[in-house]
Amino acid sequence: MQDLEKQQAANDNLYLPSRHRTLPIVASISPIANYPAKLRIFLTNASRYWQVRRFLKGRTYTQSLKTTNKQAAISQAKQFFHIKTAELYSDHVTARSDKSPKFTDLLPGVLVGLQARVKRGEFSAANIPIFLQRMHNSVLPYFGDMTIDKIGYKELSAFMEMMSNRDLTATTVHQHMVAIRKVFAHAHANNIIQNLPKFPVIKVSDKPRGSFTVAEYRDLVRLARQRIGEAVPLDFSQKCRLGKQMLEQYGQINADLHWLIRFMVNGFMRPGDIK
Repeated sequence: MQDLEKQQAANDNLYLPSRHRTLPIVASISPIANYPAKLRIFLTNASRYWQVRRFLKGRTYTQSLKTTNKQAAISQAKQFFHIKTAELYSDHVTARSDKSPKFTDLLPGVLVGLQARVKRGEFSAANIPIFLQRMHNSVLPYFGDMTIDKIGYKELSAFMEMMSNRDLTATTVHQHMVAIRKVFAHAHANNIIQNLPKFPVIKVSDKPRGSFTVAEYRDLVRLARQRIGEAVPLDFSQKCRLGKQMLEQYGQINADLHWLIRFMVNGFMRPGDIK
């Protein structure tokens, strides 16, 4: 009997209510990496352009990104997030003159300041998503609901200890403390707090990246030329998630490799930058 109830007639879909043309196409909904989960881009049947949607302060904001290119849409969605967040929350901090604002209330103002530094060439735009990732993943869950004037050395030390207990490196913990310091610097500069709290000291040991000498660089380029036409080593393919497929498509070393090495050296790029 239950099986009969689950069965549908062949023409049932004809009588189901149709989705509105402005609703997101489910398969196209894409979150933005390192940004809040509710910031998403999507396509609809009503427009060929990508749309962005963000839920802020109890309301959903949607805007057309005026582009059909997904990568361009992602970039514009990030700008939409920064601008809209600053618009909604920048006045929120100054309005609370009767009491100290919460830590989370200051973040939009910090973002505005960082964007201004980007325009002046004092700060890299690529560092803003990294800053936001550290804030949303670790800092805001811990300090977000605390008022800024109640966070002192004791609270900062407890946060640092909590981060250290997650087996993070000293460098990673230090970078999170730097992000927190930016928020306090903004609060101090805008007279929201009168004094900066003392920050716990974390010792970071320098680990400079390895480099090639001129002779080693010459040998590397020479070897890459000598290996043209040879099969890609199996050890290399096993380190890649799509190793087998890559071997089938790029089974042999070609001249691109030695040109790539020379391009990276003369362009001051790391292998990860090439991606």
